[in-house]
Amino acid sequence: MITSTIMKKITISTLLMLSLCAAGAAAAPVKTPVKAAPLKPAPARPAAKPSAKPSAKPAAKIVAAKKIAPAPPVEAAADAPKAYPLQTIAFPGGVTMTQMVYRSLPGFRPLTLDLYQTSEKSFPRPGLVFVHGGNWVGGDPRHNGTFGDFPGLLAGLAAKGYVVASVDYRLSGEARFPAALQDVKSAISWLRDHTGEFNLDQTRIAIWGASAGGQLASLAGVSCGVTALEPPGDAKDKPASDCVQAVIDWYGIIDFENMWPDLGKPAPDKSIEGDYLGCEPALCGVGIARNASPLAYVEATSPPFLIQQGSDDVTVSPKQSQALYEALRAKGVPAELVMYPGVMHSFARSNAPPGTADPATNMAAMEKLEKFLDATFPKKPATSPYAPPKRQGLPY
Repeated sequence: MITSTIMKKITISTLLMLSLCAAGAAAAPVKTPVKAAPLKPAPARPAAKPSAKPSAKPAAKIVAAKKIAPAPPVEAAADAPKAYPLQTIAFPGGVTMTQMVYRSLPGFRPLTLDLYQTSEKSFPRPGLVFVHGGNWVGGDPRHNGTFGDFPGLLAGLAAKGYVVASVDYRLSGEARFPAALQDVKSAISWLRDHTGEFNLDQTRIAIWGASAGGQLASLAGVSCGVTALEPPGDAKDKPASDCVQAVIDWYGIIDFENMWPDLGKPAPDKSIEGDYLGCEPALCGVGIARNASPLAYVEATSPPFLIQQGSDDVTVSPKQSQALYEALRAKGVPAELVMYPGVMHSFARSNAPPGTADPATNMAAMEKLEKFLDATFPKKPATSPYAPPKRQGLPY
């Protein structure tokens, strides 16, 4: 009986709950899905009101009407030398030095030169290109051997009537031979392309280098017309000549194949010359060391040379300078060899601590250089720079 009564109560409670749930469900409003309203288009941008004053530069109309021209190649930046001077310094005598980019190559730092010139523009002036030393691994256009204020010295030459350019180039850690030579040749050609801007007489350009720069200057001087050593470029381009009319070599390597025998030393396993060439001179493939040697290119058409070195040089044997002098004279090329007794590499004194300057030798070397240029260059510009016939191949 008790169980039956309990079951009845549970059943009645359950039915009551179900009834309440049903009633609540019936009373709740049925939710219908909301329909998204269509997006309204953005209001049209009002047209710009015409300006009361016409634009000074109608470039926008040209760009809108025509197809935009492609960006100029990387080297085009060097075609505007006055647009981006990196630095300008004033010297006594109305001389200014301006640092300029002369060559830009993809993947390399911009190559610069320091241009020294006066404000006097009455007549075109002969040019003098300096190539610094530093074992092809260092150095810069504003230092040279034991000379103290080298920029001041170059400015002094500019004050005496020259347009002077001190050139930077790629070092052996950046690119191997013939990259540095091609940079120097590019600088000469670039200067000729801008002779009017710099008041430069393109028919009278000399190149001057010391140590590693002496090798590059000598090679640039005797390899005029050797197409294999010219800077690579677009076949459509016709750059100005990279030939020079005079060369001053200060204690540069002239013959890589004989540099160690000339010093009476065995060839080392590793050398700075090997870093420059990409192989040790004694172990290079056939012709590589020879092709980098100025001695291999001497011809009757080579320009006049002034060769200067210390007789006690143990870095580059004086035999190298002697060999160059004899080769030039054998071809009938005007050449002068000056050996300074008791003087070492970089015109340093031999009876003093390494690198000690010898002011007397430095002064004598500069006086000789100026006399050589004065005697070699004609007093008036020629009609056009001399360019000998092209020589297609390398010596080996």
